[in-house]
Amino acid sequence: MSTSIEDKVKIASNFLLSSPPGEVNDVFNDVRTLVDNDEALQDGILQALEQYNTEKLITVTLPELDYEVIVSSHGRVSEERYVDPRSKQSFKFDHMRLVASELQPHEGHASIEPLREAIEKEALTYVQDHYPEGVCTIYAPTENQIAIAIVDNKYNPSNYWNGRWLSTWTLDTQTGELKGATKVNVHYYEDGNVQLNADKSHETKVTITEVNSFSDTAKVAATALKEIATFDKRYHSSINNSYGDLAENTFKGLRRALPLTRNKLDWNKILNYKIGNELSQK
Repeated sequence: MSTSIEDKVKIASNFLLSSPPGEVNDVFNDVRTLVDNDEALQDGILQALEQYNTEKLITVTLPELDYEVIVSSHGRVSEERYVDPRSKQSFKFDHMRLVASELQPHEGHASIEPLREAIEKEALTYVQDHYPEGVCTIYAPTENQIAIAIVDNKYNPSNYWNGRWLSTWTLDTQTGELKGATKVNVHYYEDGNVQLNADKSHETKVTITEVNSFSDTAKVAATALKEIATFDKRYHSSINNSYGDLAENTFKGLRRALPLTRNKLDWNKILNYKIGNELSQK
């Protein structure tokens, strides 16, 4: 029984959602060949692209601006529009072409804006100091919540690997609850196909007194970013330690230290045997 176009598009969508960092276009071109129906593919794949772009914190540079903005679900203000709180503008985003257009003024929640700006200032400094290609956008999706999105992509296709570190944090300005989730995805594909997918969640509390002055907002912002920085450092170290142990112990446990003869192989002799055998056959 042949597969319907609808089923093919659904399968293609699942492939797209699993695309490694920086390779979504390659996956799209491959599934385009498999589906062999551009009109049906573009109509059916758009929702998957939107989900992929917002979950993976795709970045875009707005017209006339010199910095990148994260496209995130925290910044969605309508079906096709997203907000850049830093420039106080909203923009239309084409998920297929990855282009921003039609900028419009957009004012956030006035009551929480001073705190959002203070956290933005701290976050921009932190990301610049710790992430080589890092981008961050700080949102205020509600009057009682600040959302922090951070992403750093490293694409190195000439050496057959790509990677992404992304994290999202939300701060409840009423309770002080700070919740975050960090995800790391690395794909290495020279003569093989190996992926690292790791994620870690964290919850803590930030002391929030009534914010009445610039010094109050600055203190809350500094405390929140200190918590994030502490978690990032601890998680980064744990990943390094885990893979150091993997190389030293786990991988070694997958193979014998010696063959069944309990003698080490003399590779020079084996090479000589091979050369002698080839000569004898000539």
